[in-house]
Amino acid sequence: MLVFEEAEKYEKSLEEDFKKKCGIYYTPEPIVRYIVDSTIGKHDIMKNPMPRILDMSCGCGNFIVSAYETLKEMMINSSYELCKKYKTDIFRKENIPKYIFENCIFGCDTDENAIRILKKMVADEIGNESNTNIFNDDGLFKKWKDKFDYVIGNPPYIGHKLLSKDYKKVVMDSYSSVYRDKSDLYFCFYKRARDCLKKDGIVSMITPRYFLESMSATHLRKYLKENTEIHEIVDFLGYSSFGEIGVSACIVTFKIKSDKKIKTLIYRKKDDSYRKKDNRVYISLHDSLSDISKFEKIKIDYSELSNNWIIANQNDMKLYKAIESMNSPRLYEISESFQGIITGCDKAFVVDNDDDRLDYADKNILKKWIKSREIDSYNINGGNRTLIYSNDIKSDNCYEISEFIRPYKNKLEKRRECVNGIRKWYELQWGRDKCNFERKKIMYPYKSRNNRFALDNNNCYSSADVYSMCIKPEYEEIYSYEYLVGVLNSSVYDKYYKINAKKMSRGVYDYYPNKVMEMKIFKDSNYDKIESLSKEILKMYKILDKCIDTDKIKISSLIEKNKEKIDFLVENSVSKIF
Repeated sequence: MLVFEEAEKYEKSLEEDFKKKCGIYYTPEPIVRYIVDSTIGKHDIMKNPMPRILDMSCGCGNFIVSAYETLKEMMINSSYELCKKYKTDIFRKENIPKYIFENCIFGCDTDENAIRILKKMVADEIGNESNTNIFNDDGLFKKWKDKFDYVIGNPPYIGHKLLSKDYKKVVMDSYSSVYRDKSDLYFCFYKRARDCLKKDGIVSMITPRYFLESMSATHLRKYLKENTEIHEIVDFLGYSSFGEIGVSACIVTFKIKSDKKIKTLIYRKKDDSYRKKDNRVYISLHDSLSDISKFEKIKIDYSELSNNWIIANQNDMKLYKAIESMNSPRLYEISESFQGIITGCDKAFVVDNDDDRLDYADKNILKKWIKSREIDSYNINGGNRTLIYSNDIKSDNCYEISEFIRPYKNKLEKRRECVNGIRKWYELQWGRDKCNFERKKIMYPYKSRNNRFALDNNNCYSSADVYSMCIKPEYEEIYSYEYLVGVLNSSVYDKYYKINAKKMSRGVYDYYPNKVMEMKIFKDSNYDKIESLSKEILKMYKILDKCIDTDKIKISSLIEKNKEKIDFLVENSVSKIF
């Protein structure tokens, strides 16, 4: 049965908007094979010749057909023994295909066309007269007569913004223990899978990995911790297991919670360097998991998982616990964080610095503009664009509006805030409080491969992909900005943050305040040394661009040496707690 080819062909025929709306992502055959082999492949067919297997979002049937083929092989190989033990001819080889689809395989999906394709393939295999258990229905609400030995699959990934209000309300009412306002629909499938399971049953699904770290998945993690025991997680980190769609995934295998103390085995991809080509990357997924060069193997006591699910190897966990155990304040206690400006139309408000028209503009409304890509550790590179802070303009007849903003009036007037009368048509969509920008502050991008905290002394304004923090007045004499950027940019704090950060895709992490501001900031006998080295680094960055090439090399080398010294000092401070 060419189910994988049929499924992939069908998915490719769909419009991107439809796939996104329905959360449809084709599961590569090796992923399906691994899940089926790890669950149904270990089934004792002599002990239970009628295992019930469910895929709640079966699509064209990748998992269903793979499960069928695995069961069929088991039963055919044990046909004689089964007939003898259970005293029936139902397990004769010629009867097995029909028997499996009538008694063992169950599936449903909301995609009517996918179900039609699957039913046709099943009919071609066993004949139209069979009563199969494949339904065009919603897996979250389909009622089954009995529970299941195995629940497998790849549930749909649909963000809250793509659900209709009516459907979202029904989901929230039915799955309030795991699904809240900004959750993804696949959260609900974890609960539904557990609810459909027999006492000794097994669930194994591939889903986006974001729930492992996301703040929006706090309730899901709590539910899983209290109601299941997770035996294995295969974490692909930033690698997209679904080709070019950019979904970073994990395979989670769990049972209903028991009184047993278990250890959870985590296979974590060490890097995101490889690419999938013709599915060959995962053809030997079983072998890859035992290859220490590709996956890191971590064992943790399931009972020790907190609500944040800190999953790390022994050394990283020691580092994390050492910093967390310090009697030190968190960033949110000593500083305040705020987001950059949302213009609503950058073309109208952001201008290149070399634009001659700026010479005639009111200098009081021109602000230095920074994007996230221009922020490095310690230093801000670029700043070659200017923001027209139009919220300070009193009349729409002025030069700045005529020259820069009016050409975009039709677009600007359609913004929700303008339609509702909250903003004048020429104002920034969310201009924030100018006082936050026009002061000393630390700026950082909302997504990055590494910690990039830069000190700004130039009253820079920024776009919404940049966050900033300012030290609270009562802490300005206790912590300096220079000390903070020194600690935050250190290799130790880079690792500390990433242990609990949300990883997005190939090496990229979220740097939203809800995680950044939770970092603890220590202060000990190394404070003055770290602060002094950080000040030296900041001074050298200031003169770097003005130097000739030979001097640039020398200064860059000195900067790196000072960074290494800070790394050593921070490590020294933290190691005292180990």
